[in-house]
Amino acid sequence: MAVAFCPKSIRRNWLALFLLGPVGFLLVGTSLGWARSDSAQVLHIRVQGDVDTADMVRELSDHLNSLAIKGYRGALLEFEPGRVREDLAWSLGAAMDDADRPVWVWLTGTPSQPTGPAQFELAVRAEGAWMDPRSAVAWEGPGKSEALRPDNLDSDRVSRERYSSLWVALERRGANTRIAEGLLRPSAPLRARWVVEGECELVEGPVEAGADSGLMTLVEPLANGQTRGEITPRVAVALGLIDGTERTARHVLRQAMGDAARGVRPVRVRVESQLHATIERAHGMIRRARAEEALAGDTLRKRVDRDVGQAAYDRAIRERAGETLRAIERGEAALRSFEALAAEHPEVLRTRAPVQANLPGVEESAARAWAREIEYVRRSLAGLRADAMAQATGSP
Repeated sequence: MAVAFCPKSIRRNWLALFLLGPVGFLLVGTSLGWARSDSAQVLHIRVQGDVDTADMVRELSDHLNSLAIKGYRGALLEFEPGRVREDLAWSLGAAMDDADRPVWVWLTGTPSQPTGPAQFELAVRAEGAWMDPRSAVAWEGPGKSEALRPDNLDSDRVSRERYSSLWVALERRGANTRIAEGLLRPSAPLRARWVVEGECELVEGPVEAGADSGLMTLVEPLANGQTRGEITPRVAVALGLIDGTERTARHVLRQAMGDAARGVRPVRVRVESQLHATIERAHGMIRRARAEEALAGDTLRKRVDRDVGQAAYDRAIRERAGETLRAIERGEAALRSFEALAAEHPEVLRTRAPVQANLPGVEESAARAWAREIEYVRRSLAGLRADAMAQATGSP
């Protein structure tokens, strides 16, 4: 006959369970390894405002490229109202494609504070896409950050690759691939009409006058080569462009992950533009360099009384030179800091320089104005350094 053997430690645990009731169950369960393991995690990235700097895309790409190594099941990109610079939409789309876990997109906002067309494009390309039913996609003309695009950007390549990726995504979704051209490079208005409740169809070709009753214009080209458009969540769902509408991130994850969403814990991070603060820092650095250059010049020209005797006079000259050199070093340090910041945030050089006025009658780019300003400060500091060193060493 088999005899069950029960170690004293286990008997003590069951006795504690009996005496302590529910509390005992928790304590004993923990001691026996019954504690629930850590829940699975999903990274929830809230993108606030415009995506207008390469630094933002680097930060987003870093998140998306490290999902697996950090143990995330996937990432939910929540785009709040704003616009995405077109060249950055290209870069961010590539980062989404290269992510090592699924990336889902959720568009939020209101009709008065809509998201832009590039966010919608990225949503269509994502593993899954939802819109808040209270939101809208609407725009007219380019976003204000389009002026910050690199001068050497290969626009044809960017347009071609975005179009190709969107076309593939539409085909995968079973949606009309004509929308890729209509959204990115329309030659004619992109229109749709309701067939039955919950189902839309695109209307191809020109529409005769008086025959446009019930038609919705989704995108139309403008005379300046830009576009304007409006796409509601209801129409986006009916055209098969997104998977549905949800009001909360939790509901989006349930739709995206199904039963696997049970027990999933979202880890929230926020990504927002620091462009304005960065520009202010850059302007502060160049102003500091300018101020130190002016101070060095004033110091070097400070009069030294010759009536104090030769030794005292020579000492005063050396002290004046030393004071000048310290101002020059501070100015050069500010200039180096500016150049390091501009290398990391190239958008700074696509804004107007804060000090140097435009040359009369000369049209120049923001980058050219910055180059002239930086060169002026650098040359001025170098000349002052040479003069100060000559005085410090007693050279003629």
